[in-house]
Amino acid sequence: MTAIIILNWNGADDTISCLNSFSSVTGNFFIVVTDNGSNDDSTDRIKKYIDKSPLKIYLQELKSNYGFAKGNNMAISFALKFCPDNFLLLNNDTEVTPSFLKNLIDFSTNNSNYRVLTPQIRLYNSKDKIWNCGGSIIFGMRCYYFANKKIDSIPKTKKFLNISFITGCALFFYSDVLSNDGKLFTERFFFGEEDFEFSLRMKRKKIDMACVFNSVIYHKVGSAASKMDYFGKLYLHYLNRFINIRLNSNGFKFKFWRLVNMPFVLKHFYYNTKSISKTLSLWKKLKEDSIKKDRVSKDDFKSLVINKDYF
Repeated sequence: MTAIIILNWNGADDTISCLNSFSSVTGNFFIVVTDNGSNDDSTDRIKKYIDKSPLKIYLQELKSNYGFAKGNNMAISFALKFCPDNFLLLNNDTEVTPSFLKNLIDFSTNNSNYRVLTPQIRLYNSKDKIWNCGGSIIFGMRCYYFANKKIDSIPKTKKFLNISFITGCALFFYSDVLSNDGKLFTERFFFGEEDFEFSLRMKRKKIDMACVFNSVIYHKVGSAASKMDYFGKLYLHYLNRFINIRLNSNGFKFKFWRLVNMPFVLKHFYYNTKSISKTLSLWKKLKEDSIKKDRVSKDDFKSLVINKDYF
């Protein structure tokens, strides 16, 4: 049996649409909807849906918004009580196809060395285009496979693709990839970077991951992120990544990686500020923050993308 885990935060419309899409899904599964401290009417609406649904759905209500990583870790801990065979993390702004789970399970049964899988993720609003099929990590940078390509670009002769990067949007896994403390994701980052750190860890541990082409879901892309301040989100992305690379490499490698990435960061900062002095000041701030910080907290997140008083 597969534990499907869906994290909700003020997103009942998307979550209920996602749940609806499971009505015709083939396979043996149950669903855990974990509400991450919503401050709207999400839980009431989801409860009403669950009461009327023939699906096996459990609602876990968290008292606070713990962020994506910790929220999912808490959901996994809850799901473990039911002794599932495997797990699938799924963004609440996705919708699934009837055979997506069966195809993941069939592939996994015949290829047991792959402990982490992702379906082919297509764009919800452009259903003939791909969001990604996993990706690769090259020198501390993420590269999606088939991003924004037409669906007919998928090779007809291949059933799967080896990957070294996987998003938290749709992440199928077995419990043997969990850390010793039972967690899937690091909780150093309140928002973002958790899937990048996870992928680095899987690569370091030589755990095989794949995208299964005939398993298909659709993603609405960025429902929560679209509500955030763009510049704050940009700085947050770089701060997360710089800290992550520093903690996963030696001092020389990190400094070299930072030097190589400097032009891209400066370009993005200048594009947003239109000021050389402001751009250089932000670069200095990023260098300092990425050395002195070992995590990016909820307070940092709020200060950057909501209150906009970080600097």
